[in-house]
Amino acid sequence: MKNNTRWPEKREAKKIAKKSFREILLAYCRILAALGLFIVMVPGQLQARPAKDTQETADRLQWLRDAKFGLLIHWGVYSQIGREEWARDLLQIPLAEYQKYAENFNPVNYNPTEWVKLAKEAGVKYIIITSKHHDGFCIFDSAFTDYDSMGARIKKDLLGMLVEACRKENMPIGFYYSIMDWHHPDYLPRRGWEKDRSAKGADFNRYLKYMKSQLQELVQKYQPAILWFDGEWEHKNEDYDALGIGQMLRQLKPDILINDRLFNRAPGLGDFGTPENYVPATGLRKQDGSLGLWEVCMTMNFNGWGYNHYETEFRSGPQLIRQLIEIASKGGNLLLNVGPRPDGTIQPEFVERLRQIGAWLKVNGEAIYGTEPSIFEKLPFFGRCTVKGQRLFIHLMGWPQDKKIVLPGLKNKVEKAYLLANKEKLGYSKKGKDLVIKLPTEPLDQTATVIVVEVEGEPQAEPYQLKPGSTGTLELPIYMAEIKSQMGQRAYLDYFYRTTMLTNWQNINDYPEWEFELDKGGTFELLASYAYQWGGKSTFKMEIDQQTVVSGESGTSPSVYFPATHSLGQIKLEAGKHTLSFRITSIANNNALKLEKVILKPIRP
Repeated sequence: MKNNTRWPEKREAKKIAKKSFREILLAYCRILAALGLFIVMVPGQLQARPAKDTQETADRLQWLRDAKFGLLIHWGVYSQIGREEWARDLLQIPLAEYQKYAENFNPVNYNPTEWVKLAKEAGVKYIIITSKHHDGFCIFDSAFTDYDSMGARIKKDLLGMLVEACRKENMPIGFYYSIMDWHHPDYLPRRGWEKDRSAKGADFNRYLKYMKSQLQELVQKYQPAILWFDGEWEHKNEDYDALGIGQMLRQLKPDILINDRLFNRAPGLGDFGTPENYVPATGLRKQDGSLGLWEVCMTMNFNGWGYNHYETEFRSGPQLIRQLIEIASKGGNLLLNVGPRPDGTIQPEFVERLRQIGAWLKVNGEAIYGTEPSIFEKLPFFGRCTVKGQRLFIHLMGWPQDKKIVLPGLKNKVEKAYLLANKEKLGYSKKGKDLVIKLPTEPLDQTATVIVVEVEGEPQAEPYQLKPGSTGTLELPIYMAEIKSQMGQRAYLDYFYRTTMLTNWQNINDYPEWEFELDKGGTFELLASYAYQWGGKSTFKMEIDQQTVVSGESGTSPSVYFPATHSLGQIKLEAGKHTLSFRITSIANNNALKLEKVILKPIRP
């Protein structure tokens, strides 16, 4: 902790603040006691006994479930270094040196009203900001430390200013809070490279007391809608009393939402799950198999969450819009990150993309906000579905050459079909169990054109399974695959001149996977259709039922935009369900091939 003699005026202010805070807390405790809620006070913290009823209610969670799109803001001392939020650890900056950055933090162009205005223009429905990141610096006026924005050159409650701006615009705001703290003298473990910081005399229980006090302070002083925890992986839940903290926070503010990271992502404890930079294939499921509340936190750039002066690679606006659609179609939220610059401004690359998303949502937001997941297990075209009441929203991201799309196994009677943007009516017909919709010549929006299908009754569809066609050939197009990723997904689908391909394949942990069913077994020729990337060849392997069946090196095709079909060998398969994955094992020039589809062609005896 900082030597308080360096700020005598602030030290006195802190004493007054602490006294005022405790008086408020005592008054609050009396109110809770009158309501029959019993709490135990100990110095510097509040320990709450289990609430009588902590069961989730639909009303408490529904606003977040409906919101679909949030803005995450990583901002603090590290922004001055310009090497993302882990700068102190990555660059091994000694605490005394980092202290100088903290003292000189002076975002003179910080305008929270403009931040909220931009968020609303982007179609954002809630904001989460880093109240304290792993470096321990607090962007709020804390009564429990001088290591905050009031002790920096700016001498302002930066968090409080944003809270006020959000309240004026009815924008819900939540706080990211790091359990890890590289500054506090009692937080353990130390960084491995900190040879000059002895852990002798450190007491993690003292740190825990400090953390609980700050969390009480944040809730009571600012009344956030969400507490978004991170940095939990260095300790078990019981080490930092995760359950006790959760109970305490919910008693202080019964409608507060808490993410799963407070509880080391243990299922069933947090209000919502937080997959990071990838989209779970079927969303996040509860223990009973039902869909839970979940939110993908994702960056626009690829190198960190905080401001990175050296960043040159960004996801495009259309890619981010399609990512939002993908997530909404699986019942989740997108929490999209920005890392403001040290002066408090948001860099143009982020602003441009947020405005692109906002422009699309202004026309098509009805197909995102408040929607339910798709009723279709798969769609045989490059598109996704969201549902609201008796309306299906079909987000078409590629325009078929025959100007038709098929909705497989739709059970409901259709009342009408039309384009969301201009209400132009579309023709449709039934073909067996499928609905065929006729499209205009050109899309209204190249990123995603939304088609509305209004039906009678609750929308339902037959179970769908990829199967061979009448000739016995099975095609596995990339748009019907799940793009898997361990973390940090970069590969995405894009519609080129005549087809959809997997592009930006830079991470060997990204891979497409298909589930299919064969009515009868046999021997099949394995083929892959792909276009090459500039700069060389890539090696790959194909797995069926988690067993490698073929490996090879990518050949060449006419261009990066026109795929060619390559024979990879033969495989014998029995009748039944199978899983096929196509994995890259090495990548040339930071990009693998562009994959269009895999084909299993029967070999006749």
